[in-house]
Amino acid sequence: MSFIVAVMLLAVVTAVTCALPGVFLVLRGRSMLVDAMSHAVLPGIVIGTILSGSTHSPIMVVCAALMGLVVVLGAQQLDRTRLLTGDASQGVIFPVLFALGILLLSTTLSHVHICQDTVLTGDLNLMALSPEHIIIGGYDIGPRTMWQLLAVCALNAIFIAVFFRVLKTDTFDSDFAATIGFPVRAVELGLMMLVSLTVVAAFNAAGAILVIALMVVPAATAILFARSLRHLLVLTMIIAVAEALLGFVLALYLDLATSAMMAFTDGVVFLSALAWYKLSGRAAARSHRRTLSVPAAAAGAAVPNGATEGAGATCVASAARTAG
Repeated sequence: MSFIVAVMLLAVVTAVTCALPGVFLVLRGRSMLVDAMSHAVLPGIVIGTILSGSTHSPIMVVCAALMGLVVVLGAQQLDRTRLLTGDASQGVIFPVLFALGILLLSTTLSHVHICQDTVLTGDLNLMALSPEHIIIGGYDIGPRTMWQLLAVCALNAIFIAVFFRVLKTDTFDSDFAATIGFPVRAVELGLMMLVSLTVVAAFNAAGAILVIALMVVPAATAILFARSLRHLLVLTMIIAVAEALLGFVLALYLDLATSAMMAFTDGVVFLSALAWYKLSGRAAARSHRRTLSVPAAAAGAAVPNGATEGAGATCVASAARTAG
């Protein structure tokens, strides 16, 4: 497989893998949880690498994913104390874990082969150049990182397909979902575990900073135009692929970092879509429909946390009908 093809496929797979769970994080108003997780997994990566001797071992992945869960569970425990408000609990935990990871990298465990620059921004080109490619029958079918991401993408898709009704109902009305007997806690923990696993899988390619854009921005763009949750998922995937390809092409011709250009392209596309959305009058139309839907919401349909426009108004009715 040529270098250019490897980078292009790696860019697309990374974008799609990150965007899938990002839909539910955006709808639930928990987008910045990705930021906390992406920083917190660093000490897990270092410790897992020390234990296994490889940056691609299952032990490393498990250690890093569990460290991401520490942020979620730790933040929930701090929230229960009612001493901190908003996302302050996350802000207390993840900087400590990220700092611990940096200290481990730069001091006693400095022999671990993890670049501190890659920790922040990732490097798709370096992953494509990595000698760790999958060879079958003498044919190079791509970097190992790409296939690891594909496996995580498949897990994300299967989880969403199996628990779609629970995820949708819990997103729009968690109290109602618990009342009718849905395993809300278990499914939410599973979703958080998959988010953490996705962050770990994309870490080398996107880094702690850029993975936030890849996971949040496609869904934030799609929510402006989606008319149902299923439509939102499909549109998010299309946008993620398009932005990845556009970012790759621009990086190729401008000779710039692919990961950074992908994240920059995500931002430009979102701002362009938002401007068109506002100028075309769709915002006013959606606002009018939201006003008309207030009686329905009062009758039992709940708006998801963080959903304000776009899919918020239309997905509410869909979720209420499905749950009912």
